[in-house]
Amino acid sequence: MALTGLSAHIKRDQAIISSPQYLIIGSLITPIDVIFDIAVRIMVEFYADVALQKHHNNAFKSVPVIANQTVLPPGLDKATFERVISGLSAIVGAENVAVGAELRNFRDPYPLVVDEHQPSAAACPKSVEEIQGILKIANQYSFPIWVCSQGKNFGYGGPAPRESGSIVVSLHRMNRILEVNEKFAYVLVEPGVTFFQLHDYLRSRNIPLWMSAPALGWGSVVGNTLDRGHGYTISGDRQHGIRSLEVVLPSGDIMRTGQWTVTNSPSAHTCSNNFGPQVDGLFLQTNLGIVSKLAVTVDLAPQAFMSVKLHGQRVEDIGAIVDCMQQLWLEGIMQNHGMITNINHFASHDVPKHHHQTEPGPLLPETIEKMKERYHTGYWRCMLDLYGTREMVLARFARVEAVFAAAIPDIKLEKIVFEGEDGKPVDAMKIGTLSAGVPSMVPIKLADYNLPADGTGAGGHIDTTLILPSDGDTVSNWFAKAKKIMEDEGVDPFIGCHVFPNHILFVQEYVFDKTQAAHRERGCKVVKSLLAAAKKAGFANYRSHVQNMDAVQNVYDYNNHIYRRFVETLKVDQPPL
Repeated sequence: MALTGLSAHIKRDQAIISSPQYLIIGSLITPIDVIFDIAVRIMVEFYADVALQKHHNNAFKSVPVIANQTVLPPGLDKATFERVISGLSAIVGAENVAVGAELRNFRDPYPLVVDEHQPSAAACPKSVEEIQGILKIANQYSFPIWVCSQGKNFGYGGPAPRESGSIVVSLHRMNRILEVNEKFAYVLVEPGVTFFQLHDYLRSRNIPLWMSAPALGWGSVVGNTLDRGHGYTISGDRQHGIRSLEVVLPSGDIMRTGQWTVTNSPSAHTCSNNFGPQVDGLFLQTNLGIVSKLAVTVDLAPQAFMSVKLHGQRVEDIGAIVDCMQQLWLEGIMQNHGMITNINHFASHDVPKHHHQTEPGPLLPETIEKMKERYHTGYWRCMLDLYGTREMVLARFARVEAVFAAAIPDIKLEKIVFEGEDGKPVDAMKIGTLSAGVPSMVPIKLADYNLPADGTGAGGHIDTTLILPSDGDTVSNWFAKAKKIMEDEGVDPFIGCHVFPNHILFVQEYVFDKTQAAHRERGCKVVKSLLAAAKKAGFANYRSHVQNMDAVQNVYDYNNHIYRRFVETLKVDQPPL
């Protein structure tokens, strides 16, 4: 097997970039120990867009460089590793193989433990044929590979491998938009296509489709979908909008799913059904294969759009808010998933914490009251959106208003309606939000929330995201526990809830200064305490930072971990190329 690890060793996030160029560090004949001694001369160029590249550089420039240290793949000596690098360079080009100092771009940008999850090299293929070539070498020399698209899922480890010494295979150079189908509302893309790229493509051609983007738009459509990421439009639960996949198996064989499995079928990408088992899910958060193409559902731009904000004044309002949203889901009123954030979470998109409070520790009650006044909100801010004709969105809003008023009489509701002109679809850019499929980089400010006022330090965050039932009492009780765990450690509870009909993705973020060892140590303690409390309560993560994957997988323990053991049985050696 070329792909590494157990089922807990999950393939990470995202992809894309435009015209990346990797610098050659040394030559093919340069000894590996010399390569690792070369100092950083310039950051790898991932983006043609200067602003996006600046964001990338800012995140990775403060990742410590491990000087004079060669991290070899497990089981390989230096001479064998040099042959591997030569072989990879012959396949993808030496300029697309990173070693030494350039590997800072393939490490965890927000590390709590700085010397773990280190890659030995990175190879960046441009085509399926180059992926097959990499797998052939991996099978020949039996080294582990770790696949990412863009590696921008920073709260979970970014592009860093689960097992140190793995060779990262970054698919960001595979960035073609292969098909956009307006009639059936899907797109077919390679792993390197970002949300920004796809949005610009649709807009420049006046195609009335919206791509549901996650909080930050610089990542990969494919990578985010495969990691069960979410956007904010109707089709935001993208994993359930997969129409078909093309997958390169560890053997190098190419497999397609859904009706794309039928040669030249007019039904390709219109139906995900296969005859027999449905295997698409095997390639979500997996290392059972490398997804090289994805067809996924997008949204038809509506005639009218309504943005709805709700403001819950009190901490204890969270339970009633959840129950109202769940009721509206079951009634068919909700269309995109509701988002609930607490005050310091959404305030972090504005300015760092020291603008609000200079005293150490969690936000004081008087600080929270001042922030409520500043942002004209409550402790909780909730977002949902309505789509369709003007009559439809107004009718839906009337029901939203009635349900919330009955449960929380003093809740504050705001609405803004946008309409298209002359019967045309509404212009997403006039709305300008994620709920209209407009990608953004604004939320990246969150990582800098806890930096000192003197301008020093480098921000980071780590996420712990649990699956909770959409039940107000359950969510309220868990928040009380999580809030206490974090405040006992002297940090604020950063909470973002993604509310679906039956479950909630309860995101808890620890925000820190990654240059401070004390912050990193505290983060390890906070995450460990949260995971322990969650396990005791019967809650599990739906995805995890690379350093916690084994702990999370162990929570899925029914019948002596039968789920994990079943997936492991699929990891059998396949015929050679």
